[in-house]
Amino acid sequence: MLGERHALGGQVNCVLSLPPLPMERMPWRDTVSGAGTRKGAVAVTLPTVLRLVALSFIYFIPMKSTSRCLSCYLDDIAGALDILDVPEKPRAKVLKQSLLCIAETLAHKDPPSYTITALHRILKRTLGLAMPFADLRAACLKAGMAIARGVEKKASSMSGVQRFRFLARWAVAANSLDFRTAGAGYGLTESAVKKTLTGYFDTGLAVDHTARIYAAARKARSVVYIPDNVGELPFDKLLVGLISSFGAGVTVPMRGGPITSDAVMADAKAVSMNSAARVILAGPDTLGISFSEMSKPMAAALASADLIVAKGQANYYVLSEFGNRYPTATIACLFTAKCGLVWNVFGCTGKSSIAAIIQQGSRARGGRA
Repeated sequence: MLGERHALGGQVNCVLSLPPLPMERMPWRDTVSGAGTRKGAVAVTLPTVLRLVALSFIYFIPMKSTSRCLSCYLDDIAGALDILDVPEKPRAKVLKQSLLCIAETLAHKDPPSYTITALHRILKRTLGLAMPFADLRAACLKAGMAIARGVEKKASSMSGVQRFRFLARWAVAANSLDFRTAGAGYGLTESAVKKTLTGYFDTGLAVDHTARIYAAARKARSVVYIPDNVGELPFDKLLVGLISSFGAGVTVPMRGGPITSDAVMADAKAVSMNSAARVILAGPDTLGISFSEMSKPMAAALASADLIVAKGQANYYVLSEFGNRYPTATIACLFTAKCGLVWNVFGCTGKSSIAAIIQQGSRARGGRA
């Protein structure tokens, strides 16, 4: 594992962990160790590490649709139809069109989120639903807002990297608040949601780069923070507010229309996100951001960013594919990993909480311009 210097100083070992992955796909993770290396680890010097990987790209492995994505695509759209309790005839129509869409998009090798966007547009168009899952979306947001108030109160007694890590961990834990994968059956009551999120928070981060993300946020002049699900937006606002307090100009792009549980402009208004950052339109109804459909303000914000913080697995997909278009920006992804292909990249299994820098920007390495 790749070590980093503790914020308070002191001797830190730099070690290479040897997970059961091919060496060329080995994940890198920050760690702090004060007394020797972990058992089974191979101690190396920092120059050796720098020769092995130039630190420009850490988890920068493009995520494209493959035939292995097929079962997840079908589970996603079939699960949405189950939640909506769609009758058999329109259900069959949506599934037929979805299968044809999947067959076509697999040949394009786009990020998986592009295909899921297309499938849910088929669902909305076929069923005539402008805002699917409206009640579930509202319940997620209500629960998230209530729990975030308690998180904000606890964070008020903290400072520095401790406060940043605390809010970042809650923002990642809240990424699990997705009624498509968490299940709608638990009713989305505040107590049930709090129990679920607390479980993710207490488990901790499988990949923890929060100290480096904090350092990048402290240095950045321009930050783009890309939200994901509606229920986690109140937690995002807490982290966005903290980053803004460092002196950076923070831009939060919101989708122009709903796809599954993704947050939209109306949700940003509900949590008063514009009190913490500049809110812009990211583009139309897409799962995560889309590099083929993004708005001009969104493109301009990314081009000028020193730091890009992206929430959710869908945004990890697209930034692992297209983020190298912005080599000066450091890119950090905060999300719950739910995909086997992603688990392979990060060396984890099962739903795992990730706070990873996938690209260390050249502007960060060389200092502010």
